[in-house]
Amino acid sequence: MDKFKRQIYLATSASLISGFGNGMFSFAIDLYVLRESSSPLWFAGTQIISPLIAFFLSHQVGDLIDKYPHKKILSLAYISEIVVVLCYFFLLQLKVVMTIKFLMTLIVLVFLNIFNLVEQSSYQASVINLVPKNRIQKLNSMQRLAASCSQIFSPALGASIYSLLGMHNMISIRIVTVLMSLVLISMIDFHAAINNEADVKEKVTEHNNLKIREILKGNRVLLYTIIMSIGVNIFLAISNIALPFLMVHILKFTNSQYGLQQTMVGVVSILAGTFLSLIKSISKPVRVSMLAMINISISLVIFGITGIVNISHLFSLIVFLTVSIIMGASLVSMEIPMSTYMQASVPKNIQGKVFSFVFGASQIAMPIGTIIGTVFVYSPFVLLIISGVLMAVFVSLNYLKNGRAVV
Repeated sequence: MDKFKRQIYLATSASLISGFGNGMFSFAIDLYVLRESSSPLWFAGTQIISPLIAFFLSHQVGDLIDKYPHKKILSLAYISEIVVVLCYFFLLQLKVVMTIKFLMTLIVLVFLNIFNLVEQSSYQASVINLVPKNRIQKLNSMQRLAASCSQIFSPALGASIYSLLGMHNMISIRIVTVLMSLVLISMIDFHAAINNEADVKEKVTEHNNLKIREILKGNRVLLYTIIMSIGVNIFLAISNIALPFLMVHILKFTNSQYGLQQTMVGVVSILAGTFLSLIKSISKPVRVSMLAMINISISLVIFGITGIVNISHLFSLIVFLTVSIIMGASLVSMEIPMSTYMQASVPKNIQGKVFSFVFGASQIAMPIGTIIGTVFVYSPFVLLIISGVLMAVFVSLNYLKNGRAVV
């Protein structure tokens, strides 16, 4: 097997297994807290941890990743995750009041989210060294394919395993998936695509001491990406609240119809990721990503208009399923070209700072959008139309000011 093809398969397999394990475990934790707690505050606590970790620790994590070998960081993060999950297994055996168990759960989630931030940022900063630049799009497409599969199937699996086997067995499965990911990571060559070590050292000396503010001043693509990441994630978070409310409470979709719409987005995302993994690298990734964002904004407007106009239930369903196809393809077309361009363009020795900062910024944006969506959710059609229009204006202005100069 070709060396770099093997790298792609190993990295994708590690992401798939880790994504499934993390998705199942996270969903089981949510169910555990919801079922056993009488207060919604405990569940709210589980949801707010990830954005807070990203906000407060992204800078420190970025410095750590740029300073030490990525493979060693990833391996230590996985080992630490196993230790924490194992401790959680034994802590749940203790005969203490549920309040203490919920508190222990939140503490465990803090550690796991720290490890997750380290793993994601470290991996993103490693991609440029795993495969040549002309294969980064294929690797990112395969990674997106793995992520889509995890997002679609892991909640159902997590709920089934938790219901049938209980939380303790769910923890055991999580430990097994982390161990499998660790083995796969150990088989990857994290220096396979480094051709000129002297160039790498020269770049390290030149950029290593820059802070993220100084990096942004001198790099338009980073400024464009971070502004876009924050804004678009806010609009997507709003739609995540408004769309389900519109479908279930306004248009009176059944559970099966709602599930079909969600599945349609996921399946098309898988197909789009597969397609991008088979074609050559996109020549103008920034422009393609921008056009995909415009398609998403138009989709939100169409969803909103469907809630206002007087059409039949069946026609509304057909419109939603059709637009969901566009939405699923656009989400992948937005993400993969831009991440590929970033990984190929950002100097290797500051990728830890950059990717951890971008991840942190996007994580903070999600709760903002969730709050806005929750406040105005009782007019979901108006909220979706306004969000779609504002998103289109925001994307266009940012592209004209910062993105177009990058192309």
